[in-house]
Amino acid sequence: MDLTGIIRLSNKYGSDPELVLAGGGNTSVKDAEVLYIKCSGTSLQTITAEGFVPVNRAELEETLTKPYPTDDAGREAAFLADVMTARTIPGETRRPSVEALLHHLFPQKYVVHLHPALINGLTCGKAGQSWMEALFGDKAVWIPVTRPGLVLGKLCHSVMEEHRAKTGKPVSLVFLENHGIFIAADTEEEIADILEQTVATLKGAVSNHPAPAYTEAIGLSAIEEIRQRTGVSHVKFSTSPQILEFLQSRETAEALMTPFNPDQIVYCGAEPAYVTDVAELGPDTVKGKILFVEQVGIFALGQTEKEAELAMLLCLDAIKIAIYAESFGGAQPLTTDLIQFIVSWEAESYRKKEAQ
Repeated sequence: MDLTGIIRLSNKYGSDPELVLAGGGNTSVKDAEVLYIKCSGTSLQTITAEGFVPVNRAELEETLTKPYPTDDAGREAAFLADVMTARTIPGETRRPSVEALLHHLFPQKYVVHLHPALINGLTCGKAGQSWMEALFGDKAVWIPVTRPGLVLGKLCHSVMEEHRAKTGKPVSLVFLENHGIFIAADTEEEIADILEQTVATLKGAVSNHPAPAYTEAIGLSAIEEIRQRTGVSHVKFSTSPQILEFLQSRETAEALMTPFNPDQIVYCGAEPAYVTDVAELGPDTVKGKILFVEQVGIFALGQTEKEAELAMLLCLDAIKIAIYAESFGGAQPLTTDLIQFIVSWEAESYRKKEAQ
């Protein structure tokens, strides 16, 4: 199969920080028999043909009706084994994206899955679904937040089939609550048009936009003390008037204390720390990689430069999501139950390892 088009789309969107951060997002191209899907942990910005793994679509289809264990760990392990078995190349070692089944569900040739902050302002908004229906009508569908993996795949299949029965055509735009969007089309131009129209529509609906973050002496001077008190090797700092609005107190910071989406859990950890002064810090104060210091700013911690940089990048993305969500009923984070599932989910543990 010619992968030129999907490589072009992947590199284009993967190079835009407004659309893709770190290893986020995935893409695919298909024919009737085979789906070429991005390998888990591969960067869209630099992906080449070697970054796509071919998967048998008939075998993916079978997972929708095959009986699986009822417990989370057993079900997802068996489902993952079936997806790995569906790879068409004997001895293949590359791992398909965790969303391979969702890509298969679309009959269109190209599928692009992204998690932009602007779009996640909607998907993480308390009134996100009603806003989506008002803004996009039957051009899109909404997938309620649920466990990723097989459970999400089956739910998407049900909602997408219902849409097809209602409208007489396959859906090309899917919003996943607390996750992102899927765009599907038969040409690169159609993918671009749908994404551009979606972004333009949402920009017209938001009333408050994020401002750039920056560093200040008050934060930079605290970095060495934070290193010594926490034992980490690398610390990054960012602040802005908008960030400080959230960090006026523990109460105002509440909107940032719970992750909005899986990417935050992978790169930032599931539980940020909040202190009024760095003197409160001890070796076990920061359980994740993010430290909020009251009226000062955000500190991202890591044992490597890359780890701290990615944590800061995704934390600033969470700030953007919270600000955009103000226009869609206020911010709605992930549930505690779903956070615990993602923390222990093997697929995200694998992605976390690949991100190091």
